[in-house]
Amino acid sequence: MRTELLVVIVTFSFFLGLISLFVLATVLQRKKNNANFQTKHNWKKITQYLWLTFIVSTVLFSFTSANTPDAKKEAAQESSVSAKKAFSRKVKKQKQASSSSRKKAAKASSIKANKDEKKLEKKTRAKNIKRNFVAYKADLAKLPTKTKNAITHAYYSKTSGGSVIVINDEVLNASDSAVRSTVHNAWKIGQNVFNNNSPLPDSVNYLVTVQDEGGDQLAHTSMFGSFKYDGQ
Repeated sequence: MRTELLVVIVTFSFFLGLISLFVLATVLQRKKNNANFQTKHNWKKITQYLWLTFIVSTVLFSFTSANTPDAKKEAAQESSVSAKKAFSRKVKKQKQASSSSRKKAAKASSIKANKDEKKLEKKTRAKNIKRNFVAYKADLAKLPTKTKNAITHAYYSKTSGGSVIVINDEVLNASDSAVRSTVHNAWKIGQNVFNNNSPLPDSVNYLVTVQDEGGDQLAHTSMFGSFKYDGQ
């Protein structure tokens, strides 16, 4: 009821204020044209009172309308909507932050896993190479037994980085073609020992040198990796 009354007062005072302004403007114009012109009412004060009434009633109307049940309900709804939107934005930011954190953690974990895997592979390879080198030297040392002393000695040479196969001189007491075949077979045995135990340290290469018991070179591995006979 108060709100409706204030609406009437605001509307009424506004229109009266407009009328009083028009009247005041007319009076001032007549006084300008006629210095002796007088009116029964003081339209200047009337205009001031009317506009003051309009301003006060407008302020009261704004305050009253803001405190009505409907206005409070609407304000509560707007507040609820704003709170929901703010909460939704907060949840969205939290999800984005959580997702970003998970991605960063996953990436860091993946990088660490790759580094650990590479480190393990490197360590395992080094261990295998070391074990292979031991087996390589052991296999060379077993050749005299395996060949029933046709090969009297076989070893890794630090000088050449390859293996040296020494053939029993008694086996060499044969025809040139038989000797060449025996030497070739000894060279192949040396090659197989290398291939079967690879990978090996960088200091070990595929070169195989075949000698007689006197130290004379009978064959060696060529620069192309093939058999090269040095005998007569």
